[in-house]
Amino acid sequence: MNNIYSTEERATERTALIICLNEDDQKDMSYGTLCCDPRYSRATILGCALSIFQQLTGINAIMFYSNLVFKGLTMTNTMITALIGIVNFVATLFGLVFLAFAGRKTLMAIFNIAMSVTLLMLSYYAFEKDSIGMVVCVLLFITFFEFSSGPIVWLYNAEIMQDKAVSIATFLNWFLSLVISIAIPLMIKVMQIGYIFLIFGCFTIIGTLVIIVFMKETRGKTQEEIDNMFANDLKDEESENDDEKEKNNLSTATGTS
Repeated sequence: MNNIYSTEERATERTALIICLNEDDQKDMSYGTLCCDPRYSRATILGCALSIFQQLTGINAIMFYSNLVFKGLTMTNTMITALIGIVNFVATLFGLVFLAFAGRKTLMAIFNIAMSVTLLMLSYYAFEKDSIGMVVCVLLFITFFEFSSGPIVWLYNAEIMQDKAVSIATFLNWFLSLVISIAIPLMIKVMQIGYIFLIFGCFTIIGTLVIIVFMKETRGKTQEEIDNMFANDLKDEESENDDEKEKNNLSTATGTS
């Protein structure tokens, strides 16, 4: 065989075989396994949480109802849409540049903190009915979102989650987007818009804490290394449990003697 096939050809064949086996494993994997098996559930839960908190920043509420924010200015709906579109486009380009030089967790943590501050400021300006301040905060918020949660959540989930698990996170993201788009008009009727921004600000603060505590850096790592990061957490917990059992056994034996 060595005379028939070159080393590179054999390596390529082995790689293709491994990929096929991995794909078959993913197809056979149930949703219950992804959510309950500790080997996969940690990544699944984290990815779903990031997808949920992406929507709870209020990005779609602000994009859908930006006319309420800008209504104090002499701007047409076309001008408002164009302004937001330009800021969104430029921020997305810079966000892609940042991804090439900084880690996913670093960008998420820094700019989610910035979004939290911006939302709280937006709430304040809404109560003060300061249209200029609100417009500036909205544009800053969109910029910070495109530097972090906008692109990184989708990229990060694809890196840490199995294919079926990504579908769960995607469903939760779009379902929450639908719920928010329905709820916002109803909330505006019963409360000032400043309270709505305050609520989104509080959710973003909670999401930032989740990022800082639970998110793991994946930049520059292979898929195997990423999978091992979450598997090692399970091994560490098992070893800690074993140590505790040994201590309990020793204390029991000492007490008996």
